[in-house]
Amino acid sequence: MSGGLRDDLIVLSRAIHGAPELAYQERQAVASIATLLLRHGHEVERRLGGLETAFRARVGPAGPAVALLAEYDALPGIGHACGHNLIAMSNVGAFLLAAQRAKDLGVGVELIGTPAEESGGGKIDLIDAGVFRDSVAVLSSHPGGNEWEFGRSSLGIAGRVVRFHGVASHAAYSPHEGRNALSGAIRLFLAVDGWRQHLPADTRVHGIITKGGAASNVIPDLAECEFGLRAASLDVLEEMDRTFHRMAEGAAMQTGTTVEVDESMRLYAPVKPNGRIDGLLRQELERRRIPYVSEGLTLASTDFGNVSQVAPAGYIGFPVSATPVPGHSHAMREASATDLAHANALTTAEMLASVAVRIATDAKIRASLPA
Repeated sequence: MSGGLRDDLIVLSRAIHGAPELAYQERQAVASIATLLLRHGHEVERRLGGLETAFRARVGPAGPAVALLAEYDALPGIGHACGHNLIAMSNVGAFLLAAQRAKDLGVGVELIGTPAEESGGGKIDLIDAGVFRDSVAVLSSHPGGNEWEFGRSSLGIAGRVVRFHGVASHAAYSPHEGRNALSGAIRLFLAVDGWRQHLPADTRVHGIITKGGAASNVIPDLAECEFGLRAASLDVLEEMDRTFHRMAEGAAMQTGTTVEVDESMRLYAPVKPNGRIDGLLRQELERRRIPYVSEGLTLASTDFGNVSQVAPAGYIGFPVSATPVPGHSHAMREASATDLAHANALTTAEMLASVAVRIATDAKIRASLPA
């Protein structure tokens, strides 16, 4: 990779990291990426799939393509604590490197900008819009911790918002005339705490109370909480969801309130590894003598899992620190803008570009890639 391109990509990463934007609002990030692509001679298709902050750039012949997926949304209150600035940097870099081989490609190579990974499921929106219908392979990256990885599955997640409705009353003078919606929410959290010990080790349940009343001297007539239910298989996740609904109904019955449970985010499916793509990624890491971990389960969730269910897909996970760093933390946010993180993102870009070009130029490899 030339020094000029390396510098451009680091500037891009720092620009995205320094101006975090939430799901579907990533206008500055998309503008920065589009500016870089245009400077390197590539047209950018904006509003891809009807999403304001989705885009596509392409090289090679029309028709089927290898897709490289960029992410760039941030987390509420904590910014780029998942390192999506580095996902953007590495996949934009991979596309620009692959584009240098445009005349050799048997199928296209695309860079697809995918908003709202942290909340909303932008990739699912793009699946619904048919964006991945002609994808012969999909590649991406993810930073985290202190290890290189590929070929791992992930947890699926169902997001649920729960609203308890009660009756307001004076908390001191006439509490008996009220029905405490917050008590219903608390009962649900207590039920979840007892439930966890009976769940499989590869599941997770976590939640927060988002509304719990307006004043301490008023019995709350509305309480609202949000939960994430996670499991390694959709069958287990569906059973967990049924149990969760029953627990919410039980909490309402105990407190004389009513309850409604709604979807707060679209279902993120577990990542489905593809052995052939994983073999290509392994070759890139081994060629560089980079130690790695593969297979197994990552205890997190992503809408990349949904893409992996409809097209052959693989990713490279790369470290941002010499020591373990927890995801979605202040430490991860700071690590995502370090020299080490940028150096590893650049290496990842080179490996993704190499795999994308191999797939796009070798018909035998493409033929071996059924999902």
